[in-house]
Amino acid sequence: MYVSDLVSHLQTLIACSALDFVFQPIFDLRRREITGYEALMRGPDDSPLNTPAQLLQVAREAGLELALERLASRLALEAFAAVELPGSLFLNLSLAALIDQARTDGVVALAGRAGLPPTRLVVEPLPDAPATGCAATACASLDAQGVRIAVHGALPPQERAGFRPAFLKLGSAAFHRIHADPLRRLDLASVLAEAARRGVQVVAEGVEDARELATLFDLGCDCAQGHLLGRPAADPLRRPSRGVDGLLQARAILQPRPADATLPV
Repeated sequence: MYVSDLVSHLQTLIACSALDFVFQPIFDLRRREITGYEALMRGPDDSPLNTPAQLLQVAREAGLELALERLASRLALEAFAAVELPGSLFLNLSLAALIDQARTDGVVALAGRAGLPPTRLVVEPLPDAPATGCAATACASLDAQGVRIAVHGALPPQERAGFRPAFLKLGSAAFHRIHADPLRRLDLASVLAEAARRGVQVVAEGVEDARELATLFDLGCDCAQGHLLGRPAADPLRRPSRGVDGLLQARAILQPRPADATLPV
């Protein structure tokens, strides 16, 4: 398709509200239960704009990013409420959408119309959205309205953030093969300790290896998501699989409290 055709196609999808949503579970590792779900938008199966990356790329090029994300926020909230999933809904927002949705008639109002209190919402500014300036002001506004905030990669400086994140999300690069690397376990243990000191829960995302999950549990990581624990689906898992639950139970018996990061796994 030519770019102009893709833009026209996206305009049609937006006008027809033709977006679907799948939800990936996020598990509390200590309690071995769901803490929430991350919403992931999809275009129609036969569409050249099926994935979030494809949709957002064309939307940015066409100046339709805000229109797309406004629609996506509304539809994600409605779909989440319709399937009656437990826990919180994690919503990804670009910087422009974050500022837009922080208004009093933004995502909190949308949640209310879907029958969800703001306390069940977690907004994830996309990783390229800075943690200071306009983004921090928007996050502080959402925080004041009862919405929790998840940041990516690193915690913002306390004195400059203007808000307290509820979650820190760590990508797989932070823990890939960490079971085989004592020095990196020390580094991660330090991150987890600082997050705990500041009252922030850490979510490891992209977990696909049982050995990594076991090490994350031993180090005291709070939550995890990834294909090992549950793939994105329109009606996703509502509890851990037997294999994951058994692994976490076994680690809890062996190490009932976070292990010293220098110990081999």
